[in-house]
Amino acid sequence: MATITSTSTRITISGNYKSFTSTTGSTSTVIQYSSGDAPASGDSGRFLLWKNGSNTGDWEVRFIESATASTVTVGDGGFSSAPASGEDFSISTSLADIDSALADTIVRSAGRSFQIIDRDFELASSAFVADVDASLSTKSTQTGSGFIATYPVANNCVLQFGRLVGGEANDSVETIGGCHLLLEVSNNTLMFTNQGSFNSSGPGLNFYGCLIESIGNGNSPFIRSPGPMRIIGCVCDGPMGGRLYSSASELVDTRFSGNLSGGVAWSLGASFTRAIDNAFFYQNQAAIKSFEDFTGTFSNTRFADSNTYIIEAQANTNLLFNFIDCTTFDVSKINNNTGNYEQLKSINYTVTDSNGTGLTGVKVAVYDNTNTIQDAIRISSSGNVSSINARFFRKSHNVSTPTNYAPFDIRIRKYGYQYQGFQSSVSEPIKQEFRLPVNNDLVSTEAQASAITGISLNFATETLTLTSDTDTQELYDYYQYQLAQTANMQYGKDLVRTGNSFDLGSWDIVLDGCTYTGDITTTGSSSFLNSAILIGTITDSVGSTTRTELNLTGLQSNTEIRIYTAGTTTEIAGVENSGTSFTTTLVQSSVDIVIHALGYEYQKLNSVDTSQNLSLPITQRIDRNYRNE
Repeated sequence: MATITSTSTRITISGNYKSFTSTTGSTSTVIQYSSGDAPASGDSGRFLLWKNGSNTGDWEVRFIESATASTVTVGDGGFSSAPASGEDFSISTSLADIDSALADTIVRSAGRSFQIIDRDFELASSAFVADVDASLSTKSTQTGSGFIATYPVANNCVLQFGRLVGGEANDSVETIGGCHLLLEVSNNTLMFTNQGSFNSSGPGLNFYGCLIESIGNGNSPFIRSPGPMRIIGCVCDGPMGGRLYSSASELVDTRFSGNLSGGVAWSLGASFTRAIDNAFFYQNQAAIKSFEDFTGTFSNTRFADSNTYIIEAQANTNLLFNFIDCTTFDVSKINNNTGNYEQLKSINYTVTDSNGTGLTGVKVAVYDNTNTIQDAIRISSSGNVSSINARFFRKSHNVSTPTNYAPFDIRIRKYGYQYQGFQSSVSEPIKQEFRLPVNNDLVSTEAQASAITGISLNFATETLTLTSDTDTQELYDYYQYQLAQTANMQYGKDLVRTGNSFDLGSWDIVLDGCTYTGDITTTGSSSFLNSAILIGTITDSVGSTTRTELNLTGLQSNTEIRIYTAGTTTEIAGVENSGTSFTTTLVQSSVDIVIHALGYEYQKLNSVDTSQNLSLPITQRIDRNYRNE
């Protein structure tokens, strides 16, 4: 049985109500007793603490549904695993135990309502106090200068009010059996502990589904919690704040209000494993405090306009707070130009085909206005796409003007489907289904498109290089394939095909020793190397030109061909040994053609009409005056 004593200013609960070790055969819900203080049927309604290792952040508390001399059965979803033989357990001391141990002049009770008269309470020597469905009113009469210590809870002790279904460190939000706690202080005070750093043996402080009211009478209670502190599903009203040093701490589904003191606020002394989530701050001088280099993440947290400040900044260079899907605020709600703060919105897509069937392998990427990817490229699985957190605001340390990173470029791509690319300010979280129509303009399968050669797309320099004969369709299929590759998700869909024509935007095009069939438009440049041919019209930075193909056939193998602008000596194409045919593309509507081969008569064809594609058979007559000596 715990030892419960009192002085004129404090009640002290020391030691355990019961403690024992387990034996073999335990499950996550039924613990087998081995040695120590034997449980009994009357222990139902209390709590069982599993001291799961030396770090109090790993300890677990569950409500006792029933007990016998050899077993304890717990609820709240059971422990996280089946405890091994030799594990240490404690059964909680209740408020009724404290009431029973002390006379009515110290503790008064009426049903489940308890009042400690002009005293606070203390937990010492591994004490474990827990209760449900109770009301507790206390008053600290500690006096002194500066921050004094009140309601102290020693290392390796646990204080819990209410129940958490699912248990600690399980993203649980269901609370039942909460209590009403009225904590009154008479001086600026450090509540529960006076430690200023993480301690793996620090006390566990759990408040689930509680109404916690603090009466400061002009004073400021402040909690420095070296061990895990969990406030889930609660209402916290009145002057209070705290700095939480254990990564196992959890602040979830809780309202914080009425802290009108400028001296205290809630601050982080560790990066929590679980983000501060679904909290609501209103009617506070300051909602949270940024301190030194501590970092943290807030999600789905609301800050009312009634808060004088959202952040009381006392931060160093490396502090970073991330606010994901929280109330949007500007720098006027930060009272000092220190620390780094980023605001983000989550983007959550489900991607399907046009019939609503979830698609696998769809790539979703979000880029800010500096073309920096947000989080990472996500790939869907049966339509599900992991959340992307997009940063739209950053206030950097000692920089008074924040940076705005919106609007965002959102890209959704899968080969065989129509690609989606659009901008969004992401002013609110995006949660929606996005249906992708099939891209019926493609003729290649994904494997066929990946095997296409002779086309090079340099997205960084915006240059298209063709080295093999190709046409509009093949270029379209290959471009669509490349757009869907991870390395190219950062680039927009700049090349637009309409029928047999490609608008390249500002891209440059280089044709090198090949033939391209189709029309090209670009505000960039076009280059034709090594007798490259374009069958169609090209419009580039110097204007619009229709290129036509001239094809000479029936040539002797050693024929020399020269092409001149009609009526001039300006050569525009030629070859010394044509083989049996010669092909070139021209922008001139009329040319002179010179044909000459040893042993054959010299020919000149004047003003040949090349305004359209022309295939011209050539007959070469033997030169009877030629002597091969």
